[in-house]
Amino acid sequence: MEAGCRNAVALMGNAISLGQIERLVWIRSRVRFPRILLFLDRDPAGKTGALQVRERLFHHGFPVTVFDWEQLVSFNGEKPKPIPESIKDPADMSVEQIQTLRRHGIF
Repeated sequence: MEAGCRNAVALMGNAISLGQIERLVWIRSRVRFPRILLFLDRDPAGKTGALQVRERLFHHGFPVTVFDWEQLVSFNGEKPKPIPESIKDPADMSVEQIQTLRRHGIF
């Protein structure tokens, strides 16, 4: 919320429950959104989980994109470079980094 992300929800893990999917279906019936961006941890469990969640949501007709941890990003007006390896999950990012990703249309 501090970074201005008001259209975000947390899975609280690396899987999605049927109840969470049903809730997304209900929300979609009332509010149109262009896509879902899965922004899970950078570790193997997060990467595997993101692919599994993407598949489950796809079967419910949701357009889903998985956050690309390897993309080049320009933080602080610097030349675009990879997201530092020290950032292992979205919570490791600063408010400024999250805001930069939003400004660049990454999410």
